[in-house]
Amino acid sequence: MTMGGTPPRRRSAAGRGRSLRPPAPSPPARAFRVGRALRRVAGWSGWTQLTALATTIAAVGALWFTNQSLHATDNQYALSQQVAVTDRFQKAVEQLADDDKPDVRLAGIYLLERLAKDSPQDQETIFAVLSAFLRIHTKASACESQNPIPVDVQAVLTVAGRRNVNQERDGTDSSLDFRQTCLARADLTHADLTWADLTGADLTGANLNSAHLNSAHLTGAHLTGAHLNGANLNSANLFGADLLGARLFGADLLGARLFGADLTIADLTRANLNSANLNGANLNGANLTGAHLTGAHLTGAHLNGAHLTRADLTRADLTRANLTDADLTGANLKDIYYDSDTRWPVAFTPPPSRTER
Repeated sequence: MTMGGTPPRRRSAAGRGRSLRPPAPSPPARAFRVGRALRRVAGWSGWTQLTALATTIAAVGALWFTNQSLHATDNQYALSQQVAVTDRFQKAVEQLADDDKPDVRLAGIYLLERLAKDSPQDQETIFAVLSAFLRIHTKASACESQNPIPVDVQAVLTVAGRRNVNQERDGTDSSLDFRQTCLARADLTHADLTWADLTGADLTGANLNSAHLNSAHLTGAHLTGAHLNGANLNSANLFGADLLGARLFGADLLGARLFGADLTIADLTRANLNSANLNGANLNGANLTGAHLTGAHLTGAHLNGAHLTRADLTRADLTRANLTDADLTGANLKDIYYDSDTRWPVAFTPPPSRTER
């Protein structure tokens, strides 16, 4: 009994077994709810964006696989091309080494030229091989200048003279190494021999008219009687070169180094010798009519009997120069420098020397 005398209520047996969870919905109600959820999913506004995103991902994936396939194809093609270049190079070198058949050697020379055009990255190697061929087969020490130049040697020079100079190593060097070679009577008209090394080469009687020899190395080269009319020898190194009787009409020798060079009776009519180094050069009897010698260095130069008619010697350095019997008619001697050892033609009175050398 509880306090107050009221007896406690007892739960009925039926009450004790009843669940507290809500009753399960009937089958029709469940179906209604599932249908409503499906309708909500089907009517979701984001399906369009999701579809577009999936399409984009698929497209990007397809492009990636295509790109990978193309790269693989390109690599395979590049490899096959390199193999083909190697094979052609080997064949050309084998032809070049044929000592018995000049026509086979010619084929090898022109095949190498073709290869240099098709494979620019191999140009340096190709012309190094051709240069070696010249050095082996043409020795300056055994040069017979009266003999015609061999046809294969001329072919190498022709090919070298028309190479693409822009593909040279770094624009300041050349793959043409013709040192101590015999190139007498060679035809190098219009040839581009920029930066070429012709140190000690024998170019006696060679035709170099309008050739490009700017910055070329011609130290000790033999150019007796060579034709260099209109040639570009800008900044060329002709230290001690033999240019006896060479024809240099209108040649560009701007800044050229001709220290100790022999230019006896050379024709330098209207040549550009501005800022050229002619210290100790032999110009006896040379024709310098109308030549440009502004700022030229002629210390100790020999100009005995030289023709300097209308030559421009503005600011030239004539220290210890020998101008005995030179023809200075109409020559421009403005601001020249000379000293007491400078020798002038008889009865010729030079303008005052500038004070500073």
